[in-house]
Amino acid sequence: MRAPADPLVPDTPTAPARPLHVRLLWLPNAMPGTLFTTLDVLRTVAGVASLQRPDAAPTLSWQLCGANGRTLPAGLPGLEASTRRIRAADSRSLLVIPALLASNAHQLGDIVRRDTAALRMVERHVAAGGWLAACSSGMLLPLQLGLLDGARTGAPWMYQSWMTHQFPRADLGGDQAMSVHGQVFSCVAPALQVEFVLRVLGHLHDPDLAQAAAQLMLYQPERQRSVPALVSQRWLSRTADSPVYRAVQWLQEHVAEPYQLAAVARAAAVSERTLLRHFRQVTGMTPLDYLHTRRVERARMLLEVTLHGTQAIAEACGYSDAAAFRRLFQRITGMSMSDYRARFTLRARRRYWRMEDAAARRGMPG
Repeated sequence: MRAPADPLVPDTPTAPARPLHVRLLWLPNAMPGTLFTTLDVLRTVAGVASLQRPDAAPTLSWQLCGANGRTLPAGLPGLEASTRRIRAADSRSLLVIPALLASNAHQLGDIVRRDTAALRMVERHVAAGGWLAACSSGMLLPLQLGLLDGARTGAPWMYQSWMTHQFPRADLGGDQAMSVHGQVFSCVAPALQVEFVLRVLGHLHDPDLAQAAAQLMLYQPERQRSVPALVSQRWLSRTADSPVYRAVQWLQEHVAEPYQLAAVARAAAVSERTLLRHFRQVTGMTPLDYLHTRRVERARMLLEVTLHGTQAIAEACGYSDAAAFRRLFQRITGMSMSDYRARFTLRARRRYWRMEDAAARRGMPG
């Protein structure tokens, strides 16, 4: 989520949340999955915010609307607008344009040109200072309005040649999957909608919330391997005879045990010197550095989803000296364990789940 060269990553990732209202544009030719996916992301981010900051006022709201700007009635549970629209003085507004379904590029062009109401709505939205997030073929609307003139961006490959011919003022030859130009975010493929919306929310709303939600919604290979039930399995692959592969598997399975290079080398069936040379060539780090990253990753997960103290977490990560582990965590993540927990927790505060508190709120005997 935070590669330094990524144009969708905010310059100040620790900036406080900025109120944001999101309108999801429903069009007759929309691919509804892109809008439903956006709703899933919005509801997840709002849910994480309610866990992390249960006493804070909501800073994210949304509505499903038509080209006339009016909120559409909810047809299914979960499609309704958020309960309270954000209207703070410093709030931002985002209009999500879905991917459009068309048989070919010429039909896509006809669909957009005929929908003058949608074009006028997009134009008014941008003129009022709002932002756009256009998915795949939906980027034709900002292209039609000249909002991507001068942009260097990617385009859906099946329409790229036609779009390049129709809109020569935009450079659509880029290979990036997501980009931002002016007030327009764009994404080339509907399958990337979850990551796309998370990145947009990180840019416009709250980067910490977006990162926390990404841990829940995007595939996390290291975390999957951290689950004991999975770690206990033996995986077979064509690289299973690689010393580095065997060393990595051993380190992942013994992440909570004291580090001994000799033990890792025995598991890899090579000498210590050979292991160090090959491990650095393949991974760019030493086995100990790799183990440190895995231990910190486990600590991050435990800080997010458990109530364990730093001593217990350090021990679960193979350190009896909690102070030493706190220094390691600070060096790798750039923040203290307590700061990380405060920013990225994915569970309710203790007083929000204690049975006696719940009973008291319902007027029941404790």
